[in-house]
Amino acid sequence: MKNEITIVGAGIIGMSLALVFSSKNKKVTILERNLKKSLSTNRIYSISTKSKSLFEEINVWGNLKVLNKINKMHLYYRKFSQEKSLCLQSNKREIGYISQSNDLMKALLKEVKCDDNIELIDNSNITNVYDDEDKIFHLEVDNSKLIKTHYIFSCEGANSLIKKQLDSKFIKKNYNAKAYVFNLSHEISNKNIAYQIFLESGPIAFLPIGEKEFSMVVSVNNNKINKNIFEKDNIVNFINKITNKKFGKIKLTSDLISFDLYGFNLENYRYGNIIFVGDSAHSIHPLAGMGLNLGISDIIEISKSFEKTISSFGNLKFFDNYTRKQKIINSHARGQLEAIEKLYALDNSFIEKLINLGMSSINNSEFLKDNIIRYANQNLSIFR
Repeated sequence: MKNEITIVGAGIIGMSLALVFSSKNKKVTILERNLKKSLSTNRIYSISTKSKSLFEEINVWGNLKVLNKINKMHLYYRKFSQEKSLCLQSNKREIGYISQSNDLMKALLKEVKCDDNIELIDNSNITNVYDDEDKIFHLEVDNSKLIKTHYIFSCEGANSLIKKQLDSKFIKKNYNAKAYVFNLSHEISNKNIAYQIFLESGPIAFLPIGEKEFSMVVSVNNNKINKNIFEKDNIVNFINKITNKKFGKIKLTSDLISFDLYGFNLENYRYGNIIFVGDSAHSIHPLAGMGLNLGISDIIEISKSFEKTISSFGNLKFFDNYTRKQKIINSHARGQLEAIEKLYALDNSFIEKLINLGMSSINNSEFLKDNIIRYANQNLSIFR
């Protein structure tokens, strides 16, 4: 079997990339280890307007059934009080959206299955990868298939097997922190407002997935973790305490999942004609909910290669613009979020005055607020 492009990983990034390649009239094979598991996993994502535009182009956006528009965002420093808040809202542009991964996956899978340019092979584990003298890759998979392809795109996530096989080098940042993710229902309407509070222990994000439901992302420095607080029976009391019961009676509505936080960026996004995309290539702090959006920016830049490059398809340099530009953007985004997290974690009177002054200044400037929202909706891109 021979095709032009093979994508490893049928997640949101992998299937979105396949649909983009199909729109360029390229034949694509997607190899997935366990599609059933991917569809059953449900995570909450913030979606920027730039990412929305990509989903519209590949005919997915209109098929999403679980989607919540964010009306505005409040940021708090230490206390959940209006006096120490920054309200991000703009009459010129949208804040963003909240989506659920399994809803996105189902909408993407529907498009992939009816696309004649795409073949999805489930339950496939790659056992060997090698290229021949014509720079054609051969992929041996354990379901007895041999696939020949011009390009391999790794969209497997942070634990990419191809990345490990290549022993690829990367810059890794251990945040010495843990994230706790869970959902809450609450009595008083959130009015589709997102909230973020910066405590000494780390930032906490409240993402409205419904008028009376939040998806929570709690980041806690390992040196300040009180394990009793983050047990299933105690987490509700903790949220009640830091919000001054602003949302009335609250209830835990999901499992409480935790994982260690770290960021990384591959030194090279391309090894020959093997190219890394999304979480296979980079990971950042969840502070701004930009992980998926940066992966979508990768896809948008890959799509531009068909208009920008002077190299012929199949050439080693065809996707060079993506590998250079996105590495800069993703490194810059990771550095920015790390700097913000460090600043808000500092605890002294001078820093407190500086932060409060900065938040107050932004609050009083529609120009600054509009540009912050625009920058976030461009997925933290430093390029226009």
